[in-house]
Amino acid sequence: MSLAAARTRSRMGIQLVRYRGKYYSQLLQPNSDAISELLYTIPADSVEYILWLKRKRQQYAAKEKSLEDSVFTLDNDQTHSREYVTQKLREAELRNLPSTLAPKYPNHIPFFQIDLDLQLLSISPEIHFSLRDLPPDTSASSSTPSNPALLWSLLHNAANHSIPLSSLVLGESESDLDTYEPSFSTIPLSANRWLASNSRLHQGFYDLAFSNFQIAYSEQLNQDYFRWSPDDFIFRELAYAIISFASGRLSFRIEDLPSCCGRQYGSPWPSELNFGYHLAGHAPGSAPEGTLYWFDNVLVSLVPDIPERIHLYIDKAVNFGLEQGNLPFQAVLISLSTIVLLDVEIDNGIPVVKHTEPLKLFETCPKPHGSSPEPSPSSSLIDLRITSTYSPAIPPQPLPHEQVFSAKESFTALSNFCTTATLRHLKPHGPDTQGCLPSELYYMILDFTDNATFLTCARVSHLFRTYCLSKIRVCENQTENDITPSSLGSLLDTYTHQIIQVRSPLCLTLQNRESGELSEWSPWDEKDILHGGSEPPKSLCLVPVFGESARLSQSSKAMSVFWKA
Repeated sequence: MSLAAARTRSRMGIQLVRYRGKYYSQLLQPNSDAISELLYTIPADSVEYILWLKRKRQQYAAKEKSLEDSVFTLDNDQTHSREYVTQKLREAELRNLPSTLAPKYPNHIPFFQIDLDLQLLSISPEIHFSLRDLPPDTSASSSTPSNPALLWSLLHNAANHSIPLSSLVLGESESDLDTYEPSFSTIPLSANRWLASNSRLHQGFYDLAFSNFQIAYSEQLNQDYFRWSPDDFIFRELAYAIISFASGRLSFRIEDLPSCCGRQYGSPWPSELNFGYHLAGHAPGSAPEGTLYWFDNVLVSLVPDIPERIHLYIDKAVNFGLEQGNLPFQAVLISLSTIVLLDVEIDNGIPVVKHTEPLKLFETCPKPHGSSPEPSPSSSLIDLRITSTYSPAIPPQPLPHEQVFSAKESFTALSNFCTTATLRHLKPHGPDTQGCLPSELYYMILDFTDNATFLTCARVSHLFRTYCLSKIRVCENQTENDITPSSLGSLLDTYTHQIIQVRSPLCLTLQNRESGELSEWSPWDEKDILHGGSEPPKSLCLVPVFGESARLSQSSKAMSVFWKA
């Protein structure tokens, strides 16, 4: 970003103020004195600076309170909801709701950001100064507010004295690292265990599910994720989105995507990810409020991105899982930029923890710069091989050669990891899963269930999983003018092929209902049709799970639920 003095005088800019995790943006007109009013009023004296900071925080706390006092409920019968919302925002002296994500603006617009939480001045995504210690202004001509552009030039010249944002990551005290002893036997585990042998079949699904998420949020993550702690709303929302994508359960939408499935298939989507509006009586957002919770048989632990303290977070997650009495179990540590997969088993009555190296989900995220001169993650993991206090000493095992995985491979491993956890908890057909009615009746009832019930039934037992799988219909496309069976929305059994197995969300083993011949088919890419012992299907398409054209996307979503890794 170039902020030449002459250009700054004649162009508008953006002022961002961050307080309590939310951004307030203000458009600065050309030759505005707002920059000078803010920057030149930051006292150099420590006592005066504390008073200034207190006043600024009180100012934005008042804005936040004004917004909370203007909380209102929208009625479905209101015909002018947009105008009503706009009027309420004006009453709070706001144009849009403050967001936990910094607004996106074109790169050619100069901006500066005052972070009242971390006490930082940022003039670009890479240049940050402490508000307590701004570069000294030695120019007499720029010592007055009438020359704000000179200060901009001075700040850029002093960029080599800026503070790395990652150095502000807060964590446990350094003494914890010296005195803490891991409680469990830990064994390094390769992520290859959860990677598909033929990744070509799965590439399209992961591009669709996770790459689109990266498009919408990677820029903000790369710039700001060091500002967030696991307790922050934005951290919890994005972590919940990651685990939701991996498991195939989505309960939000992403407006920043250039095209989303909701618009493509015409089905309604729930609230936008990370926005604070919510139903009456419900907390904002989609994520649980805690930093440790169960998600479909997987224990999710939200942690800061501090590799040197990973053994502390592993112990915390394992202890929580043991207290819940779920043995064996799987867990995942999520720091937004990386994940660690844990597999907790019992060996002779003793918990044994197997874990992967930190796997990067966002390859462009900068590495944290902790203040502790601790060893690298690889050498830190060697120290984790400490015997449980309840077992005899176990000889250290050699650490396997560290393998670097791409972000897509990391997400693939996480997705297979979630699928494995689901399959582990499925019960075989027996008295416990028989139910009060004959199984044939449950098979018929599945035709009339909603999507949530349908996918829940698929997690009851292997028999129910088979029943649900058979309900996903595949038809030959015999019509013209792009009118397909999937658009007709019929509940009649007119489908021509039966799904026998889901090898991946993009590779289905089909059986022709008339001839009995088997073939493999990819519903998302006709070019990837694989042949069995017969000719490939002419032209196939998925039929909506419930016979409604608006719910074709649910058929696509169900594929990831039935995928057996």
